[in-house]
Amino acid sequence: MTYEAFARKYRPKDFKSVVGQEHVVNTLKNAIRLNKVSHGYIFAGPRGVGKTTIARILTKSLNCQKGITDEPCGVCENCIEIDKGSFPDMYEIDAASNRGIDDIRALKENINYAPIKGRYKVYIIDEAHMLTKEAFNALLKTLEEPPPNNIFILATTELHKIPDTIKSRTQVFLFKPIKENQIKQYLIKILENENIPYEEEAVELIAKFSEGGVRDSASLLDQATTYAGEKLTLEKTQQLLGVISSNVINQFLKYLKEKDIKQMIIQIENLYKEGQDLTVFWKQILNEIHNELINIAIEEKGKIFEKEDLKYLIYVQSVFNKAFIEAKSSGNEKNIYELAILKIKYIKELTNIDDILKDNVKITSSIKQEVKEEKKEEAKEEKKDNLEYILAKISKEAGAIVASAIKKSKIEDKGNILEIKAPEILYDNLVAKKDIIEKYFNKEVSIIKTQPENKKKKSKKRDEAVDKVLNLFEGKIINYKEE
Repeated sequence: MTYEAFARKYRPKDFKSVVGQEHVVNTLKNAIRLNKVSHGYIFAGPRGVGKTTIARILTKSLNCQKGITDEPCGVCENCIEIDKGSFPDMYEIDAASNRGIDDIRALKENINYAPIKGRYKVYIIDEAHMLTKEAFNALLKTLEEPPPNNIFILATTELHKIPDTIKSRTQVFLFKPIKENQIKQYLIKILENENIPYEEEAVELIAKFSEGGVRDSASLLDQATTYAGEKLTLEKTQQLLGVISSNVINQFLKYLKEKDIKQMIIQIENLYKEGQDLTVFWKQILNEIHNELINIAIEEKGKIFEKEDLKYLIYVQSVFNKAFIEAKSSGNEKNIYELAILKIKYIKELTNIDDILKDNVKITSSIKQEVKEEKKEEAKEEKKDNLEYILAKISKEAGAIVASAIKKSKIEDKGNILEIKAPEILYDNLVAKKDIIEKYFNKEVSIIKTQPENKKKKSKKRDEAVDKVLNLFEGKIINYKEE
């Protein structure tokens, strides 16, 4: 007899067997009872959480030979064929390979015909976000004026790629990752049904590694029971998944607390030589750091770190997270993880959590370094970059006019005072926002009003000629007109 994998054998066949997704199940059951089944649905969520499974169950509910029901019998000819995927009125389309307009046109031609065997024809379009723009446009007309007895279910892991015009003409259900405890109970049910002895810790580990995916958990369990042999044990499961023992993880965290860079690098090197999966190890470290942060926040103390380590630990998590993301696409994870560890060496003190979260942490080295004189062009470029950054901040708080006025003014750094020589037309704008300007330049600011060069020359020329007349007649100027 052909072996049937756990993921297929224990795939839910009715609503009551579905793991999690209560909000979706209850809504669809009520829609069936109240005769309010929509012509179009979008099932969106992570992979392996029940999107196509529930789509099949809905198809059974509408086409069961015992009548439309939220509890299909599962034994009639229609139900059996739907479970096998051979029901003539159920069309499962993989949009990744059938994504063009011609495929949708063929589908549109088919919907004009009556169902062959059941009451409804159900089209389940998996990975719907892979459809082309033209294909979506072709589908749109069908969703606007749906033929009777035709139901469309679009399953996707990337809802943001589905056009809004499609979303507005369908009911959208957001599928959630399944809770670890629910997955654990699902796996235990499989083990007991298969009469396989197990250690509960091994089941918990598989549930944790499946990351909310029921299908993935069943596949991992299948693989683990085959590898373990007679009994599913924690040790065998750890070996299969490449999980590092808690002793090694805790030792690394202690080195992390002590900032013992050398020992952390040695530990990475040893794991690499042993053939361990460094990405799995790094993921475990990130999980433990996260747990420590939560414990410190709630109980003011973690297993290894104390409350005073909070700022340091937040920075470490930020650095390690970036390394994890980079390593997944790099293929050279060992070097990336070692570099992340080296960054910790230069952390002496962290003063502001907000700066940490914004990646603006100032790193102070305990090692004195010689600072070489930079080239003038490089220094000038750096100064320009700093000014642009400050002006962007000022623009956000005081307005673009003030930032533009500063840019058009002459700026001189006099040590403790920053002189801004502004044209007369810009002077008032700068004076009104002087406190904000001082805030971002971080020093006292002196704003000086200047006159255009041509006006100064005219004033000087006028003074020489006019002063004699004023002195001669003992007069004064009432009005001055420029020519």
